[in-house]
Amino acid sequence: MILSIAYRITGNNADAWDILQDTVLEFEKRKPEGNIKAWAGKVATNKAINLVKKENRIIDPPDIEVDSVERKLEKKEIGKIVNDALLTLSPIERAVVTLKKYENMSHREIARVLEITEENSRVILMRSLKKLKRVLEPLIGGVL
Repeated sequence: MILSIAYRITGNNADAWDILQDTVLEFEKRKPEGNIKAWAGKVATNKAINLVKKENRIIDPPDIEVDSVERKLEKKEIGKIVNDALLTLSPIERAVVTLKKYENMSHREIARVLEITEENSRVILMRSLKKLKRVLEPLIGGVL
């Protein structure tokens, strides 16, 4: 879960592993009680967002040739296309989408992890999904 969250927000495998290690060290240092999964998700999400903001990264989505879409629709490639599309979102948008769609968290849990309101979580998710649809639609046509 931690690695997945960190990768989807940072878009970088090495950074994701660093965040995983930092989160484990933080756990050892603080020994939190209660919902460890929510705590770890919050720490990893915050570390990933802070890293992206700190480095002032603007992640450009890779160029995807429309004529090669048929080959990219193979099962393995769909995940890559979606991950590339996720990188077009802001860090907070990526965090909300990742926590909701990949980690199956409720808006209440997302709100606690990101320290936003439940309503804000819903709005960010809705707007993010619309953005993703705009990015993905030209690539896969009327499938969406």
